[in-house]
Amino acid sequence: MIKSKLIRIARNIIDETGTAVLATVAKDAEPRMRWMSPVFLRGYEDYIYAVTSARFNKTVDLQKHSDVQWMIQTASLSRIITLNGKMHVVENMSLKNEILEELGVRLRTFWTVNGDPSSLVVLETEILSGLLFSPVEGTKELVSFKKEA
Repeated sequence: MIKSKLIRIARNIIDETGTAVLATVAKDAEPRMRWMSPVFLRGYEDYIYAVTSARFNKTVDLQKHSDVQWMIQTASLSRIITLNGKMHVVENMSLKNEILEELGVRLRTFWTVNGDPSSLVVLETEILSGLLFSPVEGTKELVSFKKEA
């Protein structure tokens, strides 16, 4: 499978479900998982984006451990995608606005928990590899995102 097909499938699942699970490593080296509302931006196939508050622990954790994994799945669990990569915090106003426009109403819970719009930051994950697992078919397809030299 080529990466553009994997990203198309992942984008379709996120458009349908609106959420994915993000796994990070906390500063104490313990794993942390949380539901997020990610988005793919057109023209940035090797990246997945989300927003968070600069006050939340994950932004501090990423300074020490940038390795993350996203799990994206259909409601029926007929397709499960894991995306592995490196995540960092981006504070670019133009990018924030573009992501907020894409995410729209999917951030209702975020705004309930974080009432301070000025603390909003973008989480950018550079995708390094992905896996499409289809349990019903019993197939797994690994995709590398490494740049050709």
